[in-house]
Amino acid sequence: MKIGYQLYSALKKCGDAEGLKDVIRQIAEMGYDGVEFFNYAGIPAGEMKELLDSLGITAINSHVYIPRWENNADLEIGYAVALGMKWITIPYIPPEERTEETYLKLCRNIPVWSKECMNRGITLCYHNHDFEYTPYKEGLLLDRILGSSDDLMLEMDTFWVKYAGFDPISEMDKRRDRLPLIHIKDYLDLSCFPPAFTAIGTGHMENGSIIRCAEDLDVEWVIVEQDNSPIDELESARISIENIRKSISGIN
Repeated sequence: MKIGYQLYSALKKCGDAEGLKDVIRQIAEMGYDGVEFFNYAGIPAGEMKELLDSLGITAINSHVYIPRWENNADLEIGYAVALGMKWITIPYIPPEERTEETYLKLCRNIPVWSKECMNRGITLCYHNHDFEYTPYKEGLLLDRILGSSDDLMLEMDTFWVKYAGFDPISEMDKRRDRLPLIHIKDYLDLSCFPPAFTAIGTGHMENGSIIRCAEDLDVEWVIVEQDNSPIDELESARISIENIRKSISGIN
């Protein structure tokens, strides 16, 4: 099991090419095994690949929003191929677009995008928030989305599973055959929205048990994601990986 970092966690620092490169360098120095992208700040794929190779860090995955899929799926897949990614992920549906029309269109597009990915050696994933755990026809919205293609995998965000009122461990076990990678978060306060997040191991989320479950299920990547931080984002990243290592050493 490897430890990754979703670069969106340092969103404000990744606003331009030099900022993104600097964040990736610091994440590599902390000992993370890989990074997960949400944009590329205009950096050509070849240049990005050279940077990652020089740092000895893996390009795990990329969060590609639906408009980017619709505008140029081939471009997105090509960039991922150039970086050696194994996955590309549909990360989010904005609240104003959570309609029956959107869901039907998405479920029509997923098999097409998944096939295009598979033809180039990449697997398409879907990343959940809490709203996918709302009832939808005979099951949950997440079931309908995953049911659109047998080849679609799930990047489970374990915090949002808990936030939706479900048990992350049970959900991981239930969906173990479609779970190559997971997100973990930690939180200080759920009374506000968005919730007040914090470094892994410094809040109320029981990430130790989630990491142990991921190990048992042979999840390939545990990825840190933090939507907001009360301290510097990269200091939070450092604390997070130190506490994750402690959890992993407790398993072995």
